[in-house]
Amino acid sequence: MEEALFLKESNDAVYIRAQGHVTANICSDLKLRVFERLESKAPLGAVYVDLSECEYMDSTFMGLLVGFNKRFLRLSERPITVLRPNETCLKLLRTIGVARLVDIRQEDIPFPLVMENLGAERKASARMLLNAHEDLIELSEENERKFSSLRTILRGSVSAEGDDAVGGGAASPPGRGE
Repeated sequence: MEEALFLKESNDAVYIRAQGHVTANICSDLKLRVFERLESKAPLGAVYVDLSECEYMDSTFMGLLVGFNKRFLRLSERPITVLRPNETCLKLLRTIGVARLVDIRQEDIPFPLVMENLGAERKASARMLLNAHEDLIELSEENERKFSSLRTILRGSVSAEGDDAVGGGAASPPGRGE
C-alpha cells in the first residue's frame, strides 16, 4: 500500500487518515496544516487520527502526533483520538509512550467521504524532524537514549539550514515547533 496522509476539516473536527508505511517524507504539509488550524480559527471539538490503513509509522509521525496532542490539550483539555491502530502501530505507540497520552479507540467513527491527499510536496526539514523527536524525547528516559544522537545531528542540520527552511517552524512560535 502506498504511503499517504489525508486531511479534512468538517464541522468542528479535524480528520487525519494515515495509509501505508507513513514516514517523515510525507509529514511536512500535515504538520503545517494541523498546527495552523489548531492556532487560527474557532476551537475544535476533536482531532481524529485513523490508523486503520496504516501499516507502519516512523518516529517523526509519532512525534507529530505528540505535538498535535500537546496543542489540542492546551486548547480543549482533551487528547486527540487515535482510531483503530493495527497491532504493529499500537505496539509502536506503546513503546514510544504515545499511547498513554492519546485516546485510543477501536470503534469506527464516520470520516468524511472526500479527504485531501496531502502528498509530499514539501521536503521534511531538519527543524521539523528535530521538533518531532524532541516531543518524543520528553516522554521518557528510554526515548532520550534512543533519539539523543539523532537530536544532536538534527541540531547541527538546523543550524546549517537556517530558520527559513520549508516545513520548519513557520506555524510554530519562536523556539520549539512542538
